[in-house]
Amino acid sequence: MKKGFVIFLRWLITLSVIGVLAYLIWYFLLNRDNRSYVEPLNPVKVERPVKSTLEQTLTLSGYVQASAMIPVVPFVSGTVKEYKSDVGDYVEKDQLLAIVDPEPYKLQLDQAEAVYLASKSTFERLTNLYEIGATTKQSYEEAKAQYDAYKAQYELAKVQLGYTEVLAPVSGTVLMKNSAVGSVASPQDYIYIIADLNELEISLNVPESYFDVINDNKDNIKAEIIRDETKAQGMIKSISPYVSPESKTFKLILTLSSNVEKFRPGMYVKVNLVYRTYEDVYLLKSSIINTDGSLYFYNMSDSSVSYFNFIPEIYNNEYFAVPEDFSEYMFVVEGQSNLLDGMKVRVI
Repeated sequence: MKKGFVIFLRWLITLSVIGVLAYLIWYFLLNRDNRSYVEPLNPVKVERPVKSTLEQTLTLSGYVQASAMIPVVPFVSGTVKEYKSDVGDYVEKDQLLAIVDPEPYKLQLDQAEAVYLASKSTFERLTNLYEIGATTKQSYEEAKAQYDAYKAQYELAKVQLGYTEVLAPVSGTVLMKNSAVGSVASPQDYIYIIADLNELEISLNVPESYFDVINDNKDNIKAEIIRDETKAQGMIKSISPYVSPESKTFKLILTLSSNVEKFRPGMYVKVNLVYRTYEDVYLLKSSIINTDGSLYFYNMSDSSVSYFNFIPEIYNNEYFAVPEDFSEYMFVVEGQSNLLDGMKVRVI
C-alpha cells in the first residue's frame, strides 16, 4: 500500500511539472512581441540629365619636332680651326659658324692665280699677233683654251677658299654640334643642325578607323597639346593620303599655334583631338551604365526603379547623351548594380 502511494506521488509531481512548463510556454507565446523582419530597402542616388556640350575626342601621344631641321655641311674638307656658335645659340642667316683651315686653299689659290696670269699674258700676246696675221688661228685657239681653263681653275680656287668660312644657311637655333675643334670636316657630314623653334610640329600615327571622321572634319578639329602641366593649341597641317598596311595607321601632322616657347624638339606630348562637338545635349556619366548595358530610372510615385536598356549614340569616355524625352527622368547614378526591375528603393 505504501509502495503504491509513493509511485502515485511521483507521477503526480511529474505531471505537475509538465503542466507548469506547458503553462509557461503557452504564456510566453501568447504575450511575445509579434514584430516581423522587414528587409531594408536598397539605398540609391538619383540625378536628372544635365544639359551641356559633349565633345568626342581621341587621345594620342607623339613627339615634338621642328618643321625643318637644316644640316650645316661644309663644302670643303679640312681641319676645323674654330667654332663660332654652340648648341642653343640663335644664329642669323649667313652668320659665320665655323672656320675650316684655309691655308691649303690659299696655296691652291696662289698656284691657280699664277698659272692663270701666265696664260692670260700668253693669250693677250697671241691675240695681238693673230689680229695682225703674225700667228696661226690654231695657235690662237690653243692659247684661248688654256686661258679659259686656267681662269676657271682660278675662279674655283677663290670659291673653295671662301667655303672655308661655314655660314648659316638659315636663321634658327643650333640644336646639335657634331664635332670639336681639330676634327676633320667633310662635305659628307654635318657640323651643325639648325632649326626654327618658332615652327614646331607633332607627327601622330592615327588608327585607320578614324580616317574618315578626321578627314571629313579637318577644318573644325581642335587639338590640345599637353606636356606635364603645360598646354598649347594645335592646327592640322597635313593628313596623309594613304594608310600604312603594316601598322593600319595614317600620319597626321599638327603645328603648334600657341605657347610655342614652352616646347622643344624631342619632347613627349599627349594630344587630345576634338573631332566632333554636340551642343545642348542631355548628359549622364558613363559610369552609371551596368556591364550588361542597362540603366535604371526612379519612379517617384511608388519609390521603385524600372529597368531601361539603352544604347547611346552620342558619347565619349566620360559622358553619354540621352534624348530630350528623358530629360526629366531621375536616373539611378549610384547603387544600381544590385537592383532588379520593379524593386523599391530608398533615395539618399
